[in-house]
Amino acid sequence: MILGIIMFFIFSSCVIKPGDTSDPEDSPRPVVDANIIIDGARIITQSYLGNGAQWDPYQLDYGKVNLSISEADWKKIYDRLDFMRPQVMRVMINTVSAMEGDTLNVQKGLEQLLPILEYCQSRDVTVTFGDWGGRMVDSKADTISERHLEYAAKYLDFLVNDKGFSCIKYYNMINEPNGFWSVTDESYTLWRDATAYFQEQLESRGLTNKVSIMGPDIAIWDTDETDWISRTERDLGEAVGLYDIHTYPSKSTVNSGEYSEIIRAYKEEAPDDVPIIMGEIGFKFVAEEDKHLNEENIVRAEAKPYASVEDSQMFVYDHVYGTDMADALFQTVNEGYSGCVVWMLDDAMHSKEERHKLKVWGFWNILGEEFFGAEEEAVRPWFYAWSLLTKYMPSGSRIIETVREGDESVKAISLEKDGSHMLAIVNVGKEKKHIKVSFENLPNLEGMKKFIYSEDLIITEGDHKILPNETGLKINSAESLEMEITPETLIVLTNFTY
Repeated sequence: MILGIIMFFIFSSCVIKPGDTSDPEDSPRPVVDANIIIDGARIITQSYLGNGAQWDPYQLDYGKVNLSISEADWKKIYDRLDFMRPQVMRVMINTVSAMEGDTLNVQKGLEQLLPILEYCQSRDVTVTFGDWGGRMVDSKADTISERHLEYAAKYLDFLVNDKGFSCIKYYNMINEPNGFWSVTDESYTLWRDATAYFQEQLESRGLTNKVSIMGPDIAIWDTDETDWISRTERDLGEAVGLYDIHTYPSKSTVNSGEYSEIIRAYKEEAPDDVPIIMGEIGFKFVAEEDKHLNEENIVRAEAKPYASVEDSQMFVYDHVYGTDMADALFQTVNEGYSGCVVWMLDDAMHSKEERHKLKVWGFWNILGEEFFGAEEEAVRPWFYAWSLLTKYMPSGSRIIETVREGDESVKAISLEKDGSHMLAIVNVGKEKKHIKVSFENLPNLEGMKKFIYSEDLIITEGDHKILPNETGLKINSAESLEMEITPETLIVLTNFTY
């Protein structure tokens, strides 16, 4: 049995050294740190929507310089995304930026938006489109702006019906309306009333059979605001075709597994027949246990000329951000969410304190060579981890129940689509772990590739590709796998053929 599965080991616990004639069966068996049980008869989610990233029109005016994205840079972005194969992209705009006085000019700024939507349209990527919320409501007067909401509907009508962007499936009216930073200033009723009026505009334009509302789009850190979900279902009903929340958890919250308990509370409030996704996700070191990481993050941002100290995640340059994002995704998937959109694709999209102080959160900065430093244009390590977990989690996948017993540092997910499978395991601990994986109600899995995302074992090629460490592997589902997984490592096993 060991010989049948030894190819899957990162380090075999039964390696026979040259000249060693001892029987490995007589050797002490290593202690199993975590048992993983995958039951193909138990399905968490019947049709997974997919994973992707936030991809907004680029800022281009950076105060000190005005830039443009060259055809070569657009191609570089497209090539990288083609490797990642995103299934869902969140695209946000300010409709008021297309206004000239009191008139909406749908052509204004379109050159920025078209390359994004054209990519998604041509690759069959689902777009959750929306408006950040500027002028849609007046929180001081506690009123909605019918005129601006009508303009937003008119702009959406132009994109979907006139331009033919059928990739736009959902609309997100007002970003994070439960926040004091939002135009709604935490008011549920303002968001509800604005969204309800916008829905009326969609109905009047015949758009409701093409685009559904996504909401409530709230940013959460604990379980205190689940009523936003229940009230949304009560007040907006069938108008909402996709529920979503945003999370920016602390590293300790995710690695400990506490994150699952938090997001479970929101999933339980959502209706069973409407999917819910993580509309934005990234890490912020808000927990006391992560105080040292927050301090380090500030030091790094202060040392980088173009990084916003107020709103940057400087650990995107570190390998560990990829395994932490995998940990958060695995918990999200296993709690029954249907997709996950990371914040964010590219640093060049948004600034914070000053126009040249960028929100450093991306996989790269596509304008690095033009202004921000050529090294910023290269893909960062977490791109490879997220690419594996996007590419091999295609839309329509069935998420299989994966039970983990034992060490909290280990998480796993499993899925199937059209006879192809993917199994992924992450160890976010500082020590290697011995893992045992058991299978129930699954066929033998042949033609498997194994990818290892770790600092020492990752194999990359060219500008943006991660290559498998092994190919042509077979998993005998009647037997269990045992393996040692090194610290801060992600393993992806799959027989999807692309």
